[in-house]
Amino acid sequence: MEKFQDDLDPDITFYVVDRTSALLPHYDTRRLVFRSGSTYAYSSIYLDKSRRIQPIYEIVQRLAESYFPKMEQLESALVLGCAGCSVPRFLALSNENCRIDGVEYSEKMVEIARKYFINDPIYDHFQLIHDDAFSFVKKTKEKYNFIFVDVFQAETNHPTMLSDDFVHDVDSITEEESISVFNLLSLSREECMKFALRHAEEFSAAYVFDEMFHYYVVFVKTAKSSSLKGFESRATKYVRLLERYFSH
Repeated sequence: MEKFQDDLDPDITFYVVDRTSALLPHYDTRRLVFRSGSTYAYSSIYLDKSRRIQPIYEIVQRLAESYFPKMEQLESALVLGCAGCSVPRFLALSNENCRIDGVEYSEKMVEIARKYFINDPIYDHFQLIHDDAFSFVKKTKEKYNFIFVDVFQAETNHPTMLSDDFVHDVDSITEEESISVFNLLSLSREECMKFALRHAEEFSAAYVFDEMFHYYVVFVKTAKSSSLKGFESRATKYVRLLERYFSH
């Protein structure tokens, strides 16, 4: 285990922890743990490259492959809030030609990720960017087929990620065939439904998924109704669909 203190806030501590077993190397993991007072959070990756689905945010990974069952169709991806880079690792292992951008606000997290989590040849097509997520989506000229929004203040969703301006910015950088997943861990079911309904008109469809009271709102863009039907059929094998809204 290695311990790191945040350069700007002495109350924030990071730990990098390897959990390995000589008997079960297939399940060896590396974990990034974040502590600030009573707040605790972590991200984790499998060290074995044969394990494509990573141990954290499995549902996000399943949602991506539910929309792109042939992952080579996923050409570009953006992850806002990277920490231990679990979702970028899944994307890199799923499609070696996918262009992947990750944005992380914490300079210390970026430093740790580059040293311990993305120091591997599989990340040749992954760019980790030290920036503010809300600023990045306003200024980038790139467009993406897959976006994962995972931006928190301690254990609470950052309020800006729920704003109309931010969702509009996300909409503006998505391709015509795309899926955007919002991790809304700190919101209630009712709040998630209101959020999805409020923005459904900007996309082809909006969905609210429930993973044991952990909610995700997913916005899909497509010109093909068959893509929506296929996505729903595949995604509901892994997670419960609470509600769907379609643009008129």
